[in-house]
Amino acid sequence: MEKVIYIAKQQYLMDRAVEDHLREAGFDVMKIAEDLEEVNRRRHEAEIFIYNPAEDSGEAKNLVSYLATFCRDSRKSLCLLGDKDSLEELKSLPEVMDIARTYTTPVDMKKLAADVLDLSKRQQEYRRRKKVLIVDDDEDFLAIMTRWLKNAYDVKGLQSGQDALDHLATEQPDLVLLDYEMPEMDGYEVMEHIQKNSATFRIPIIFLTGINDRESVMRIIKQRPDGYILKSTKKAELLDTLAKFFYERIMGKS
Repeated sequence: MEKVIYIAKQQYLMDRAVEDHLREAGFDVMKIAEDLEEVNRRRHEAEIFIYNPAEDSGEAKNLVSYLATFCRDSRKSLCLLGDKDSLEELKSLPEVMDIARTYTTPVDMKKLAADVLDLSKRQQEYRRRKKVLIVDDDEDFLAIMTRWLKNAYDVKGLQSGQDALDHLATEQPDLVLLDYEMPEMDGYEVMEHIQKNSATFRIPIIFLTGINDRESVMRIIKQRPDGYILKSTKKAELLDTLAKFFYERIMGKS
């Protein structure tokens, strides 16, 4: 049973209704106090946070800023409950950019439960181990990329566009990292084949390129891939870029 952390100051009727509807939807609801220290201590115990600030709460801004930053960095989901004016004030904070959902009181409890169930499914899909196909004619670069990604993803490396198309005839990765410049069949040609095939057109493609001058980058962007990554990118930045890509795609933020 998946946990949801519900943060509220007291046990009002609305709080009981929130907890009851979430439990009926199949969640283990962990109610904790509106206290930054307590939230910090329990923050790793759930993927979804719901915060209902008390009307007289002096901690609301600090706690929302903390939760928003933590959820953004950890790829978790934060929902806020409250009256219209309070929510607008909280959403105007500089740290608050990617709130998953907001609910103006009086809250539609059935919608809240349905939304949290949807967020839970998306979180599970995001945390599922993904398959990544890397296509690059440079054997050394391919080996480096495979080594960097293998702890987080199921990685397959291939050295030609034709090998990639043959592989895609029987396997469906979650992402193709595709060298833009390859002999015989370049990245754009491979992408065209993938996008014209009804069995593969939904597979996202991110180009890999060693060229970072403006003209080359604009030429790559014109091909409309799902993104591009410079081959000079460091390991930590690469992993963060891929994690962000999957999170935004799955959580509906792209």
